[in-house]
Amino acid sequence: MTEQTKQEKKTGEKVVEGPKIYFWVISVLAAITTFSIFDTGNLLDRTMHIGPVAVGLPRIGFLSGDGGLWIFLALYVAALVGLYIRKGWAIPVGRAALVVSMVVLFPVGTIFGAILWKRFNDPVAKNYLNYGAGIDKDIDKKDENKATK
Repeated sequence: MTEQTKQEKKTGEKVVEGPKIYFWVISVLAAITTFSIFDTGNLLDRTMHIGPVAVGLPRIGFLSGDGGLWIFLALYVAALVGLYIRKGWAIPVGRAALVVSMVVLFPVGTIFGAILWKRFNDPVAKNYLNYGAGIDKDIDKKDENKATK
């Protein structure tokens, strides 16, 4: 892993800022919906009404009870944690969260997902999050082992 200059860190942080904001918004909406269900006791209706807009969250087949909402919320929180601590696994988890939001929040989620997907593919973001930092070393070691055998 190479050291990054302050300019590289600043640029990488700007690139990753969009997904951070999006995941915060989705996490807060999911948390409000999750806790509003527990307050009202209405486990059949999974929509939250904000004025004239209703935001619905999915029912996940065998997890149609409370577990589905917790998994939905945990996915976005895990992506946020990975982005804040700058770990490489934040990219695949973030991509999975984007795919879920593209499907669940169909028209709007697809638009935001398509825009933010480019942010995860940006080489600056991958460098900032140290994505694939140890992979090259492992491949080189495997090649050396094959050559010696």
